[in-house]
Amino acid sequence: DIPAVNGEVDVKTAYIPGFDGFAIKVSPGFFDNPALGLPSLNGLMILFSAKTGLVDALLLDNGYLTDIRTAAAGAVAARHLAPKVHTAGVIGTGVQARLQVEAARLVRPFERVLVWGRDPANAKTCAADLANKLGIEVRVEIDPARLVSQSQLVITTTPSREPVLRADWLHPGLHITAMGSDQEGKNEIEPTALARAALYVSDRVSQVEKLGERAAARRAGAR
Repeated sequence: DIPAVNGEVDVKTAYIPGFDGFAIKVSPGFFDNPALGLPSLNGLMILFSAKTGLVDALLLDNGYLTDIRTAAAGAVAARHLAPKVHTAGVIGTGVQARLQVEAARLVRPFERVLVWGRDPANAKTCAADLANKLGIEVRVEIDPARLVSQSQLVITTTPSREPVLRADWLHPGLHITAMGSDQEGKNEIEPTALARAALYVSDRVSQVEKLGERAAARRAGAR
């Protein structure tokens, strides 16, 4: 954590026996960067030999693979858990807002997208970019509650530590993909919403128990 600038750096790795190499990913997240005209996420990949430990390759992708992988994970969730979708809503206006919608539409075709962001100008830009990319109706929704009420699929993509999606907004047939919900300190979704959901699915229970949305729900007593 680098709290003075609302930043964090994650270092991730894994080794699979029998493979010639293993990778270490360095993934910084500096969440005030958009105010500077910079992306929130960045990073690089380092490939090491599993036989000698020497560096075989360095990929300075500026977080591109992380962005695509994260969007693909959201699409996997939508493919297996979301209902038939006519309208998708996205909360947030950054890179993931765009990529998550694009990826979700590959597995759950929809004809309308609603965009909400705390900065109306950024929301307008995001909506225009998605409309141009997808060739479908995309418009800004100024009321997040109305966005949720009109959507069958809602994707949350902000680093917010305060709820931007309320439990009272939930309705039958709604699927929510909460991107990065295991990020430390994150509380984008009101804790009681997790308790009200008919189904709660995480990629790794041990990781979410102590971090992010699940941890906030536990502190609030929402089981």
